[in-house]
Amino acid sequence: MTTTRRADPAQALRALIAQVRAVLPVAPAPHYVDPQVDPEVGWQRRLDRIRSALEQARSDLAGDGWVSGAWFAVATASGSRPATTAESFALVRPGSAVTGACLVGTLLRRAADPDRATSYDDVWGCVDELYEAVHESMGHTSFPPGRCYPRTVQHARLRGVTAWNDTPGRTRAEVLALVDRAISRTLVGACTPA
Repeated sequence: MTTTRRADPAQALRALIAQVRAVLPVAPAPHYVDPQVDPEVGWQRRLDRIRSALEQARSDLAGDGWVSGAWFAVATASGSRPATTAESFALVRPGSAVTGACLVGTLLRRAADPDRATSYDDVWGCVDELYEAVHESMGHTSFPPGRCYPRTVQHARLRGVTAWNDTPGRTRAEVLALVDRAISRTLVGACTPA
């Protein structure tokens, strides 16, 4: 039996977030402290990796394109269309042809590529910085850059960044400005003591 009833938007968002969680593997907690590395050095390295991932994602968004309402956009005979959720899981893999990606999708493609240095832990750090950049852009006070959060908090932040990306009327220029703000946060954080 088939139905033409559309899914409730909240249900669709919950399903999408559950699928993003499934793609992002569970990694060691980001607040793990290697006893061999000075905490200040480890914190600076983490900020450097996050900044590098954000800069690369910005380059991808500026060059490859950006999409709202889906992880990726794919080419069609008449232009491009948003990829379905089922298609998106295959499009995360390196080498797949996309005409655009959302903010989180761009980061996921970078982390899924074994030829790139971005890790899933770096993606979570990027989500944290993007979330704080959204708050700053709205005129709210944000937390200092480089903070580590529990996964439950990061999942909520992922939902916030995804909702911001998918807001009707959002433009690629606004997305690039947000990424620039997040990059600036990591630069300022690297210049201040942990």
